[in-house]
Amino acid sequence: MLFLLTPLVSLNSYCQGVDEVRKGVYGVKRQVMREVNRTRRDVRQMDRLVSSKKRTVDPEADSGDVIKWTMSPYVPNSGMIRDYDFIYTFLHAKQEYTFLHDKNLKSLEYDSVNHIFYKNIGAGEKLEEGVEVMGWHPHWMNDSYKNYPYKMLSILSYYSYDINPNTGDASNPEVIDSLRNSSIPDSTLKYGTKLYLSVTSFGRHNNRKFLSDEQSREIFITEVLNLMNERKGAFSGIDLNFEAIDSVDSPKFTQFVKQLSSRLNVAGYDLILDVPYFNRHDIFNYEELSPHVLYFNIMGYDFNGEQSLFPGSMAPLHALEGGLSLETAVNDLLVLGIPGKKILLSLPLYGVVWDITDVERGGACQYKTSLPYYQIESQYGIDYNPFYDALSGSFFYVIENDQERLACWYENGTSLDLKFRWVRSKNLRGVGLWALGYDQASLDIWNAVQDVYGAELVQVQPVETRLSGPFGLAKEILLYKNIIGLGFLVFAGFVFLGFALSLTDWRVREVLFQQQSFRIIYSLGFLILSVVGIQWWWNRDTKWDIVVGLLIGGVGVFIINYIFTKYRDQLR
Repeated sequence: MLFLLTPLVSLNSYCQGVDEVRKGVYGVKRQVMREVNRTRRDVRQMDRLVSSKKRTVDPEADSGDVIKWTMSPYVPNSGMIRDYDFIYTFLHAKQEYTFLHDKNLKSLEYDSVNHIFYKNIGAGEKLEEGVEVMGWHPHWMNDSYKNYPYKMLSILSYYSYDINPNTGDASNPEVIDSLRNSSIPDSTLKYGTKLYLSVTSFGRHNNRKFLSDEQSREIFITEVLNLMNERKGAFSGIDLNFEAIDSVDSPKFTQFVKQLSSRLNVAGYDLILDVPYFNRHDIFNYEELSPHVLYFNIMGYDFNGEQSLFPGSMAPLHALEGGLSLETAVNDLLVLGIPGKKILLSLPLYGVVWDITDVERGGACQYKTSLPYYQIESQYGIDYNPFYDALSGSFFYVIENDQERLACWYENGTSLDLKFRWVRSKNLRGVGLWALGYDQASLDIWNAVQDVYGAELVQVQPVETRLSGPFGLAKEILLYKNIIGLGFLVFAGFVFLGFALSLTDWRVREVLFQQQSFRIIYSLGFLILSVVGIQWWWNRDTKWDIVVGLLIGGVGVFIINYIFTKYRDQLR
């Protein structure tokens, strides 16, 4: 018997295994179908949102000052009975909207859920509201400002007014004269980009001398105000960059920022303060400076550079424990209570090249040079593929030839896109780019800006809406439904009073109320008048309007029937 049972047991085990596999397959199939149905549902929902209805603008056909768009009317999603949804859609199929024509307008789009119209101005035409993209124009870039993508720039800072620590005026007057003679203010005004004057002071000795001299500070403030006032309305303020401040001079710097900010605000200008990625010795008193500064701009570059012992990212997003990074730089300000909307994070458009020829033989790395982005791509991008470092979120080239072995760390469109999105996740105000012109208007760089900060859809209101026929009537009914509801209540009150008075005459009672069916019809009619009147007139809490209407109608019906019964009993 045992030799017979063994195959049966094996067969039974095999069948159970098949059943389990079948159940597993069916379970997976059910799970997949649920996901498919959920996806289909989400797609249907998205179809009802933005872009489900679109009016493409044809430059040849739409050549007038306005654009007309005929479409199905807006139906509030709050109940067919209350808002006449059925009347909206059944009695009127179309509604005409008129919009002002815009030279940048590509199409009109409709959010059918929230009843909002948008104009699509096309990619690369505008930044989102409430974000800042800042760039610096170094004076040595000469006329490159003529090719900047101003529509993707909200702030341009002219670099720079260098402070003479002995006098307070500019130590580079030829650069200031170049600014006066350039058409940069015209370009920024044309595109609505805010123009700032970058002011710099470098070195502990120079900073101490300037900050300690009250007369030099006063001369400086007077000079920069006069310079900006020469082109009234062109400048928005100053971008202040003091580097290498001694710890003993920190209170003097704070006092200077307060003094400068006060004078600027009186004249209608703002102050942006450039700060290092690490606040060594707490030189910058952020809590005290914050009320006097529009934005803190973190200079998020040169983490590795000329003074570094080893090659590395110039703007590492993350670092090993204890290391400095963009993450630690931003978090240092956030933990102090500085709002994210008051912080800009600037990133480099250049890279650093190290000579690593002797590293494998135990030798040291040597800083070789810094190169702008366009030069890195033209020199190395053709013959080499860059490597990606996930920790820093940066790219680097390894270049080998017969004479030397080089490493070049830099940022490109992909790494900047990653860091822009990280900046958005931290709810910061925006980003800065040092420096404009180093990219030669690279599509990779500015596509990253556009993808993260660009706004194609801009909310717009129709200048005219044409209503007609029953749809217009229904719209008017909704507009004045509070008054109509009050009218229903007044009418119900007169019905109640009229019937109450008529019951005093036995002949009226016998004619109108002898049949119980009439009393039921009258009671229902009065109840409906009360419910509709309260529901349309009541604006406080729609959860209670029907309840209140039923209570009032019910009390009225009870009183009428009570009076009728009382009079009838008296006749008996």
